[in-house]
Amino acid sequence: MHIAYRWLQYQGSTMKMSSTDQEQAKSTGLKPETKISKIGIASRDYNQNYNGYRDFSQSLESILNIFDSENCDAILFSLFSICPRQGFSIKKHLNRLSNVKLVLVESFRFGESDEFSVICNHAYHKDCNTKEWDQYDYNQKFGSLSGMKEDALKDFVSSEIPQRIFGNSLSILCGETNIVKYSQAEKKVKDTYRLLHHIPKDVQIILNPIHDRMTRFEMKLKRKFLSKNRRWVISVWNRGKADKNGVIKDGQNPAWTVFFNEKEVMINTIDHNLGDKIELGIVDTSC
Repeated sequence: MHIAYRWLQYQGSTMKMSSTDQEQAKSTGLKPETKISKIGIASRDYNQNYNGYRDFSQSLESILNIFDSENCDAILFSLFSICPRQGFSIKKHLNRLSNVKLVLVESFRFGESDEFSVICNHAYHKDCNTKEWDQYDYNQKFGSLSGMKEDALKDFVSSEIPQRIFGNSLSILCGETNIVKYSQAEKKVKDTYRLLHHIPKDVQIILNPIHDRMTRFEMKLKRKFLSKNRRWVISVWNRGKADKNGVIKDGQNPAWTVFFNEKEVMINTIDHNLGDKIELGIVDTSC
């Protein structure tokens, strides 16, 4: 299996959405203003065919119900989450939830030549007054800093980041964490574009869904850096990424990392009956 991405520059891959398309895409809908504390995280093997689709749809209702029964108030899915099609609606499942009030997913298409093509990212959130579910759509702006103009990166921090603040949480998608740089010369992460300065103090949680495992050592250092000042950084990705020789590089740990106040927090998988290709965990931040 050879999965393709392009601008994310993952090894052996190309995702079909240009950086120009991403920069022009605008956020739409009512932005969430939701306080969350207990977050369910869901990952899968994206090489696995689930009832004809390589997404979460077959197990979506069960995953939502598992986390709802555990009193989670938010759920973070790894990216390439849902392949939309006629007759399928995530909202019909959301309407049955009692405790969950924020769900983050990404919609995509699966095309020829084993290509995942991103459509959009979605934050589904429950209105605390009407109890109705609203949908907020937004898009990943970059995967690496290669080819990005300085003005675009500054604009991402000053203009896009405020559009990603959902109450006490912030959504940073996949390789957008590269906005903080690792200096080889100084052996440390540097906040060149002053991202931390632009994140309000009451934003206590960074939700960082990812397409697949990032193996470069500095990625964990960047997540650790972003967790400064008693902030949580929760990253979750899909299993199944292969290197150029076709060898799967999943690692031994679950497909996520969690940092709090510059220390890694180990989150174990929880038991379920959805098969061994799906991993679920719960992060209780007590925020």
